Order: sequence, then C-alpha cells, then structure tokens
Amino acid sequence: MLRSGPLLVFFGLTAVAGLIAMRVWTVPLIEAGGLPMLDTRMAGYSPAELRAFLASLSPEARAAYLGPQRVLDTLMPVALTAALGLLIYRLAARWAWWLGAVLALVPLVYFAFDMLENAQVAAILRAGGASDTMAEAASGYTVAKAEALRAAVALALIALAARAGEKALGRGGRKGRRAMAFTVAIDGPAAAGKGTISRAVAEHFGFAHLDTGLLYRAVGAKVTQGVDPLEAAEALKAEDLNAEGLRTQAAAEAASRVAANPQVRAALVDFQRAFATRAGGAVLDGRDIGTVICPEAPAKLFVTASPEVRAERRYLELTEGGHEVTRAEVLEDVKARDARDSERVTAPLKPADDAVVIDTSEMSIEEAVAAAIGAVQARGAAT
Repeated sequence: MLRSGPLLVFFGLTAVAGLIAMRVWTVPLIEAGGLPMLDTRMAGYSPAELRAFLASLSPEARAAYLGPQRVLDTLMPVALTAALGLLIYRLAARWAWWLGAVLALVPLVYFAFDMLENAQVAAILRAGGASDTMAEAASGYTVAKAEALRAAVALALIALAARAGEKALGRGGRKGRRAMAFTVAIDGPAAAGKGTISRAVAEHFGFAHLDTGLLYRAVGAKVTQGVDPLEAAEALKAEDLNAEGLRTQAAAEAASRVAANPQVRAALVDFQRAFATRAGGAVLDGRDIGTVICPEAPAKLFVTASPEVRAERRYLELTEGGHEVTRAEVLEDVKARDARDSERVTAPLKPADDAVVIDTSEMSIEEAVAAAIGAVQARGAAT
C-alpha cells in the first residue's frame, strides 16, 4: 500500500519539474513576440489585449502553445493539485478526518479552472481569433484559477502554522494544555501479537496501557443490544471496558463493523487522546493510533504477521477456550476483518509513515517484545 508521505514528495517534485520545463522551454518560445502568455496574466486581460497577444505569436509559438505547453500545463496542475491536496489533508485530518477531506477539495477547484482556461485558450488559438465573449471567458477562467490557487496555498500555510503552533503548545504546556507525555502508538491487524507486546512494553517502561480495541468492542456490544452506534460511543465510560464478553469472537466481529463508522471513530478520538497525554507515559494499541489518534507520538510501531500465522494463533486461542471452529473458518474471518479494516474510508489500517514495522510471523513472543522495547528505547523512552 502506498503511503501519503512518498506520494506527497513525488507529486511535489513532479510539479516543480513541470514548472521548470515550461519556464526554460515552452514559455520563452511563446513569449518571443514580446508579450506575456495568457496563462500568467493572473489579473486577467481584455479582448484587445488578447488580440494583441495573438498577433504577436509566430507559427512556431502557436504550435508550442498547442503542443508541448498544453501537455506540460496539464501534467503540472495535476501534480500540484495532488501535492496540495495531500498536504492539506495530512495536516487537517489530525483534527478531524472530514475537515481534511473537505479542505483538500480546494486545490481541485484550482485544477478545474486551469483545465477550463486551457481548453478555452486552445479553442481561441485554433480559431485564430476570439470574440469578446470568448476572450472574457478565457480571462475569467485565468482569474478564477489564480484565486483558487492562492486559496489552496493559503490553506496549506495556515495548516502548517497551526500544526507548528500545536506542537509548541503541546511541548510547552501553555494555556492549559499539558506537555506531551511519552506516548507509544502500536497498530496492527488482528492476532498479530500487538496486545501482548503492548502490555509487555507498558510494563517494561512503567507506562499506562489502553487496548483501544476494547472501546470498539464495548460500543459493538451495546449496538448488538439495540443501542444506536453513535449514542453508544458518546456515552462510553471507563467502566464499560470491564464488561464481560468483550473478548469473545462475536464482540470482535461487532467491533470491526462499528469501527468502520466515521461518526463512532470521531466520538472516541477524545477519549483516546486524553489517555495518551496522561502523566507518566502511555501505550495505546489499535488500528489507527499512529496515523490518526496520536500522529505526533514519538514512538510508533506496526505489528503484523501473515494471515495464515495469525489465523493459526486465533484458532488455537478459540479451541482452547472451548469454541468449535475450523482453521478454514478462522482464516476466512481473519481475511475478512483485514479487508474491512484496511479498505474502510475513515482511518484505514496502515502503518504510519515513520512507524517501525515488526513482523512476528517467525518470532517468538520474547523476540517480538525485545524488538518492540528496543524500538521504543531508540525513540527516546527511558527505562
């Protein structure tokens, strides 16, 4: 699965490369007649100014405008839109996933107007002239493109400033915000061993531990009793995590279903973040701790194993508990849960960009715990 960090770098570099190619190749050809090209006139232009520009174009300049410039002026906006959209989403989604998704649409407005401008200018160039209406439409698209681009860049800068301010406040403990405690975020699929590893890490460092999966199991248990999912999440209390039956297979399946509900996930965010900032340090394990709940956690681990290994572990656990299941049934269930967790729109299961991945497929529990403790120590935790 591709991660947003490398994609952001890729699209950003592609946009820069496209801009440089235009500046050193196509733009000088088009502006050889002494007038700036239409795309760069961000304040717009009059029909008379457009006609003067057309008259300044040589056949070679016109061919460059309709050929390589049109290609570059499509690829560059695609890359720039993707880069800005990813950046805005990454920064804003830490506060609310829907906020990141909505704000990330702003660069698409820029892209839409840029493509409308390109199409209108191409039509004018092919016709060899333009009516006042065509000229005014092209100018309007250029102005709208410029305003939308300014808005997208401003959003990205505001989000960057807010993120920097949040970090400063979190570390300085100003205005009632507590200094960021040492948080260990451990994510991974079912039966990978993250629960056992998380408890061992918490015990080793003397940190508090929260199995966030219990939150969703507790909500799922209430849903099976007829309670609305959002109401169950909003009314959840710490004592609900001690309810009987939360470790059953039925509870696990119910948890996976309610975890796909964006409103339920949003309602449980504050509960988890409050736990993460408690004095003395905290270990949280779940599906989206390092990517959504605590993206600033200094130590992030992603514990995984092959579906077959995880299914075998789960099978032994269930049969030892008296459940009658087959290995094939358990493997099918593990794969189904993986699909639900990794393909959901909100907070899909995936490693954080800076997470240490620990594959326990061929590890003993002692080896896995040692690897996790070593990774956490390397990130600055003191024993």
